[in-house]
Amino acid sequence: MKFDWNTVEMTTSQQKIAEYVERNLQTVLLSTEQELADTLSLSIASISRFWRSTGFKNMKDFKKKTTQEMTPTPAKKIETILSQSSEAEGLSKNFHTVMNHLEFTAKQFSEETLNEAAQLVSQSNKVYIYAQGSSVGLQDLLYFRLARYGLSLHKMVHSGSELLEDMIHLKKEDVVILLAFGRKVLPEEAVIFSEAKKVGYKVIAVTDQLVSSISDQADITLFGSRGEPWEFHSMVAPTLMIEMLIIAISSYEKETNLNQLDKLHELRKQYKDILPRS
Repeated sequence: MKFDWNTVEMTTSQQKIAEYVERNLQTVLLSTEQELADTLSLSIASISRFWRSTGFKNMKDFKKKTTQEMTPTPAKKIETILSQSSEAEGLSKNFHTVMNHLEFTAKQFSEETLNEAAQLVSQSNKVYIYAQGSSVGLQDLLYFRLARYGLSLHKMVHSGSELLEDMIHLKKEDVVILLAFGRKVLPEEAVIFSEAKKVGYKVIAVTDQLVSSISDQADITLFGSRGEPWEFHSMVAPTLMIEMLIIAISSYEKETNLNQLDKLHELRKQYKDILPRS
């Protein structure tokens, strides 16, 4: 179920509540205000104000309206099957968790938004890709795939003040693809957003946060669930979003992009004995 939160008007505490509701809807529907307040280390008054600020009379009104719109999901069906098996632990349980991430990502997915991001990349002068930590692997994947289409690309690999070596080259016609995971906005990400306002380049954020300042500041946001902050962070759903973005980008200038892939295929055949594929 998708909620239309007005994050601009939300306080930090309200964003925290909204994020928890998005991620734990079933639990919230079975909780009291006191339980929700205890879980989030907030006051009951803060919880009560949240419902009123988001268009509901109270928590009871939220539960009633939400329940009316809910229907059984594929993930629930899988959960039922696994619960009947003695193999529900271990790898099967992890598989089920990943399936939940993918299903939750699918609920937030917008083909229109994906196509807007692809068009922005295709029409840009140069594409900069920024990542830190575990998302560096996605940065490499995105760079490797997009390079085949002849796009002008640059991986931003520096952190700290060295990032500014990249920032001085950014122009209004450029796009930054920001792989930003976690609730906290990193200093480097804050600088990228700050310069975007001054220079005018666009920012596409791939993130695992539904309610955050990253989503508010980015021109386009693509969501990929990685689980709760205290869980093992799976990169399956974010990887899927990156691959879908690559496919969407390839649809622009389709004939040119296919010609590039044909050239690659011919070169592989020509030099297969000298440069065998690993």
